[in-house]
Amino acid sequence: MRHAMAMIEVIFAIVIIAISVITIPTMMSISGEASKRIILDDDIMARLSAQMIDKFQARWGGEYVIDLNQSTATYISSLSSESDLNCSRPSAVGLGFRLNPDSNIECNLTQVPTEIPASLGNGANQADGNVSKGIEKLNGGTETLSIITSTGETLSINATYNVRYVPSGLTGMAGNTATATWRLGSSGTIDANNSGSMGDTESERTHLKRVVVRFWNNTLGIDSTLTFYKSNIGGN
Repeated sequence: MRHAMAMIEVIFAIVIIAISVITIPTMMSISGEASKRIILDDDIMARLSAQMIDKFQARWGGEYVIDLNQSTATYISSLSSESDLNCSRPSAVGLGFRLNPDSNIECNLTQVPTEIPASLGNGANQADGNVSKGIEKLNGGTETLSIITSTGETLSINATYNVRYVPSGLTGMAGNTATATWRLGSSGTIDANNSGSMGDTESERTHLKRVVVRFWNNTLGIDSTLTFYKSNIGGN
């Protein structure tokens, strides 16, 4: 039977208690920072998703002739390379309806989708970020967003945009199932086509545009990519 602790046991116990006293606050701090990071990440993603929705509501293309006084109709564009979306149903001179019987909006035979700007600037064929002129005006640009989190912090997040026409046709039919392949964008290739096109030729301009947005802040370690597609099947 033992009646006392050996000196080595006492020293060992003191060391363990000392380590605990030192490390527990650190562990609590790390845990608190991790929880805060999760809250910030959730806040940031919620606000970035709202930013995407805001851009999604922009005009599909800047080629549209819009009469703000509503004295004349606003026409959608002719897509000559799309067999079911071109303006082949007869109407007035220079106008028509798309072959798709579900489309009842008139299109202008001389109004075609435009090439996506390759350079930034305020010129007629440049991307100036003004989506009221068409969603393609975002291409290649970067804007800084100010985000206020639920914890009261204000963060600056950069948003870099990539806009491309992408193939809109179906790639396979099996019974009642049709297949289409849409390739998403990525942060690492934000300037690349990724199976899309800027529409250098009219045949590459489909009714479907892909918008890739890279949200980033190197200091905060934020680098997220969100993608949405916008079609011009029914209107602008």
